[in-house]
Amino acid sequence: MAIRIGSEANLHLDPRELAATLQPLERATMLPPAAFADPAVLDWEMENVFAGWVCCGHASSVSEPGSYLMRELGRSRVFVIGGEAGEPRAFLNACRHHDEVRSAVVGGLILVDPSGEAPDPVEHVGELADLLELYRLSSLLRAEAKTYEVDANWKAIAENYNECLHCPGVHPELNALSDYRSGQTLDGPGAWCGGSMRLNEGAEMMGRGHGKASSRPPIQGLPPEELDAVYYFALFPNALVSLHPDYVMLHTLWPRATDRTAVVCEWYFEPATIARTDFDPRDAVEFWDQVNREDWRVCELTQKGVRTRGYVAGRYSAQENDVHAFDSMVARSYLNAVNERGQRGEEAVG
Repeated sequence: MAIRIGSEANLHLDPRELAATLQPLERATMLPPAAFADPAVLDWEMENVFAGWVCCGHASSVSEPGSYLMRELGRSRVFVIGGEAGEPRAFLNACRHHDEVRSAVVGGLILVDPSGEAPDPVEHVGELADLLELYRLSSLLRAEAKTYEVDANWKAIAENYNECLHCPGVHPELNALSDYRSGQTLDGPGAWCGGSMRLNEGAEMMGRGHGKASSRPPIQGLPPEELDAVYYFALFPNALVSLHPDYVMLHTLWPRATDRTAVVCEWYFEPATIARTDFDPRDAVEFWDQVNREDWRVCELTQKGVRTRGYVAGRYSAQENDVHAFDSMVARSYLNAVNERGQRGEEAVG
C-alpha cells in the first residue's frame, strides 16, 4: 500500500507567495503562514514530502537479525527490521497491509521511500555523504536517546535548527562555547543544507563543564583542522545531523499535527569510546537536552505567532542562508504541485 508522490491531497497555496520564497536571499520572503497552520498542507506533505526518502534513524538500531524500529508516518507505521544478511528491510503497516517498502542505508542513516518512486538515495544525500563518512557515522553506536513532543510545526523546528541568531539570548551556555558568527555555510549536490561553527578558544567539545568535562578522544581519523569544528546539517525532509569532534547527534522529526511534532534525539559515539571504563555521555546529553528544551520553547512561541490573525510572512536576515535554503526545498515542492494542478486544470478546460 505505497503512498504515491503527487497524490490528490489538496494544496491551496498562492504560487506568488511560493515564488517569493524562492527569490535570492536578499529579496526572498519566508514561507506563508498556511504552510505552518493549514491541516490540508500537512496532509499534502504527509502524502508527498514524507512519501519520498525519509530518515528513520541509524543503521546500528537494526544491526542484529530480528531487531527493529518503528516510526509513525501520518496514519501509517513504518517498521524497519534487521535482516539476516545485515541489510535492513522496511515494511509499511497500514490496516491489514504489510507491504515491503523501498529502503537504503547511506552514511549510516536508514532511509525509507514509501512511494517507491524517489530518486536514487545516494543522489538524495549527495555530497553530505562525504562528511558522514569522514565522521564515521556508519560505525558509531548509540549511547543515549530522548523523545520530545513539541507543540510546533515540523518546519518551524527545522528552521530553528538552521539558524543561530537566537543563540546569544536563548542559549547562553551554547554561545559561550561557540560564537554564532563563526564557521561557514556549505552547499553542494543533494537535498540538504547547513554548515559549520567553530568552538571558542579554550573549549574542547560541546558539553557541560564549559566544554572541558570529558576526556573523550575525537572520532577516529578526523584531521586536526576539524577538531574545533561542529557541523549542522538538515537532510530533507526530517533529519538534523550534528557532527561533533567526539560524537554525532541525530534528530529526526515526525509530524503529528500542524502544531505538534515528535522529535527523536540520539547521541552516537565511537565503539571504542563507549567500551572505556570511564565512558560517560552525560555531559553531552544533558547539555543538549537543555539546549533542545530551550529551542522547543522558541519554536512553540513561533507557532503561536504564525497562527495569530494578521500574521504576514517576513523577510530573511543576511545570516539566514540555511533557513532560506531549507525553505526553498519546501517551497519548490509546493510550487511544483501547484503548477502541476494548474496545468491539469487548463488541459481539462481545453
